[in-house]
Amino acid sequence: MIGLDVGTSFIIASSYDGDQIVFKDFRDAFYVIKPTTPIASKMVEKGLKGKIFIKDENGSFIILGKDAIEKAVERNETARRPMYRGVVSVKEKEARKVLAYILKEVVGKAKKKGDKLVFCVPAQPVDQEDDDFDVGYHEDVVKSILSEVGYDARSVNEAEALCYAELEDKDYTGIGISCGAGMTNVCVVLNGEPTVVFSTTKSGDWVDRMSAVATGEPDSVVQVEKEGGGFTVGEPNDNPVLSAVASYYDRLVEYTAKQLSAALAGHKALPKFKDPIRIVVAGGTSQADGYIAKLNQKLLEAEFPLPIEVVKHAEDPLHSVSKGCLIAASILD
Repeated sequence: MIGLDVGTSFIIASSYDGDQIVFKDFRDAFYVIKPTTPIASKMVEKGLKGKIFIKDENGSFIILGKDAIEKAVERNETARRPMYRGVVSVKEKEARKVLAYILKEVVGKAKKKGDKLVFCVPAQPVDQEDDDFDVGYHEDVVKSILSEVGYDARSVNEAEALCYAELEDKDYTGIGISCGAGMTNVCVVLNGEPTVVFSTTKSGDWVDRMSAVATGEPDSVVQVEKEGGGFTVGEPNDNPVLSAVASYYDRLVEYTAKQLSAALAGHKALPKFKDPIRIVVAGGTSQADGYIAKLNQKLLEAEFPLPIEVVKHAEDPLHSVSKGCLIAASILD
């Protein structure tokens, strides 16, 4: 059985190796090189030795994963993605083909037909009505790709999976917030039952885009600088790119806290918790220094409608959703 986090920035598979869980990470990115002559094509192919790529019917080379980001940065450009805001991108004509190749690269063929696999899907956003956002189509595409390699694939909400991974000692009661690249997903659970699920449309990609506009740098360059660390959310920085990143991170956390508070205030399905609740946070975007403390502060300022015991970082923020998907797969019949 396999748990699969189908994220905008990373595809992460998890499986059991005895009592241990092992993870396989793959950057959800691609970059296209179009050689202009047959000689250039042969040389490009030699130059890409050791890289993961597809050569399409037009003779273009589609470089995948972290290699795609490296090539984009080398050329002062931005890598592309088959996913946008948590779902298959309608803006990329290569999206389905690239996503299929990546998914098959990560999970491989099922050991036996009908092997269980649970993958995550985002929730509908509360801050945008967008015809481009279609969870149903995305779910069908992913399920179809995985069935081609023999899996019995089921879906689970992204933040719900996070709750399965991180709230066992709280009887699966609390709130999970998954801060991915494309979206922030939220799930409120009571004794394992999801009662409220939703998402917001701003997360790590928004920080990259706004910082890129502010500094004149490509998104991929900003992303690499950001992921290298060296900044704290909301604090000044001598590096112009990291200064912009720190500033927009601060705005992102404030926006997220206000959206969460507004979405839950007076919600008919919100449980009446008898004790203060734990809020557990995961996802690559949450790994910025100062993110958790800033989120705690901003939730209080936004008059969050529930008493909070603690805002806690997941033990393994990048892998928690995939782990939750694996836990879900393990309890399926």
